Amino acid sequence: MKRLLRPAVFLLSVVMWQCGGKDNYMEEEMDDEPTALLEEILRIEDQLLATMPMADTALAADLIQKINRYTTALPYDTLSAQLMIKAANLFLLFPDMEVNALRQLQLVYTRFAGQNHAAQALFLSGMIYDNNLRQPQQAIKMWEQLIEQYPGHPLSAQAATLLKITDEDPSNDIELIQKWLNDPKNKTNQIQVQTE
Repeated sequence: MKRLLRPAVFLLSVVMWQCGGKDNYMEEEMDDEPTALLEEILRIEDQLLATMPMADTALAADLIQKINRYTTALPYDTLSAQLMIKAANLFLLFPDMEVNALRQLQLVYTRFAGQNHAAQALFLSGMIYDNNLRQPQQAIKMWEQLIEQYPGHPLSAQAATLLKITDEDPSNDIELIQKWLNDPKNKTNQIQVQTE
């Protein structure tokens, strides 16, 4: 019995090794597509950057499509988080695509909760709500969530500053600016800025 057991264990380990070898080979084969896709993304990104400040929207749309293919293939890869943030910024090159940008960012801050990219996504979501969509209440929610979940992150300090100056009623912003302009202590700051 012992004589049969040793060769059986050896044979079983060889079979398992061979199966493991094939799995690794298949993983390498699958890795080729995301690697090629990533190279394509970087190539298109370089082309797009060359067209700035007047962005080529056809290149931007192509880049968004490639990023979506990559992030679909590797949804929990940290590079996917970076690429989704890029895609969100690219959506802002198109009119009325802010909601698509917010969807990309929502994927990042839910999928990568607790990571640096999630904090970035929350901060950018707040910026889009405030600057693009003129929804300061939503911006405030995003920044409060950032501060609560990522208190030590550098963007939390920026979010706290933005919370101080963001008013839920956008019409009050004009009043704040006029107050600041009329304040005598800010007159010297204004002169310094103009002369620099």
